[in-house]
Amino acid sequence: MSEMTTLGSVKHRNLVPLLGFCVAKKERLLVFKNMPNGMLHDHLHPADGVCTLDWPSRLKIAIGAAKGFAWLHHSCNPRIIHRNISSKCILLDEDFEPKISDFGLARLMNPLDTHLSTFVNGEFGEFGYVAPEYTKTLVATPKGDVFSFGTVLLELVTGERPANVSRAPETFKGNLAEWIAELTSNSELHDAIDESLVNKGDDNELFQFLKVACNCVSPNPKERPTMFEVYQFLRAIGGKYNFTTEDEILIPEDISANNMDELIVASEGK
Repeated sequence: MSEMTTLGSVKHRNLVPLLGFCVAKKERLLVFKNMPNGMLHDHLHPADGVCTLDWPSRLKIAIGAAKGFAWLHHSCNPRIIHRNISSKCILLDEDFEPKISDFGLARLMNPLDTHLSTFVNGEFGEFGYVAPEYTKTLVATPKGDVFSFGTVLLELVTGERPANVSRAPETFKGNLAEWIAELTSNSELHDAIDESLVNKGDDNELFQFLKVACNCVSPNPKERPTMFEVYQFLRAIGGKYNFTTEDEILIPEDISANNMDELIVASEGK
């Protein structure tokens, strides 16, 4: 009950307002404000198979969502780990501004904790988004959220689903992050970008965005950026669009400028 009360008090422009909740025996029901443009997932993977989101729209959504997650991780009091990040938990308002929802698996962070919260009752989040270390540790961490959000970024730039990659060979049985790793090892990373986005003057932004996503889904949690770094990288890529006008996120003391530069210019083979 105290966790629900805390979550109800969390307010940010990129979070769906939690209007209320009900706890009855084993059920926990959350009531969020309705978002007229629904889930990001449905726009990326529509029934007719044709995504109509152009690149500026996708980048705007990525930056806004990253801002919300970075605020939860670094500036919210108490800090919050989402644990269930996917393109289904990112909702879009009437202006296609992203709003983060689904705190059903959320846990509050102790700022002194490194490993933050264990999974309960086998709740691992949605298949295709879960960081590989979870199957061994059963522990949720901020870097696990980064992996999940990195998969969303891959969805945005490739147009592929997280667990069913249409452009992969029939013999390929892995997820989207594993397909990206395979392309990287073969120096074919450019081939991952959604064909509907290329050759429209945004190719450099697309590849920089893809590299940020690749860093997020590194198999080694220590090699992943923080959510604050992800937000800063995406802001830099989308600087010309002026998507963000204010920044409520406090800069964590452990952010290294050198590390940020290294990530953003990482070579294709890494």
